[in-house]
Amino acid sequence: PGYDDESNEFSAEVHRNHIFGQNVAEYMRSLADDNEEAYKKQFSQYIKNGVTADSIEAMYKKAHAAIRADPAAKKGDKKPFKGKRFARKKMSLSQKRDSARQKKEAFRKKLDAEDDE
Repeated sequence: PGYDDESNEFSAEVHRNHIFGQNVAEYMRSLADDNEEAYKKQFSQYIKNGVTADSIEAMYKKAHAAIRADPAAKKGDKKPFKGKRFARKKMSLSQKRDSARQKKEAFRKKLDAEDDE
């Protein structure tokens, strides 16, 4: 943002406004005026965290200052994923053989029961 291909010119002010989120602040203001319900849906996390259109630039300045103070990337507090497991765990060879033996026995019992009738 800030560079115009047609005129081959760079606008530092437009670039700065995008870096500091002024385009988002303008959108927040226009949406709040036009459609309050859409505004609440679109910016629910901003509202929840107390971020207003006027405080966005200060928020970005604070974030940039924190990055300049300590530019090293920080590890997040990720919790191990404990989601559903849809595929069964692999069986060992002995488990496979035992399972096959049980199925054979069940099949033989079924055949014997049919022969007796």
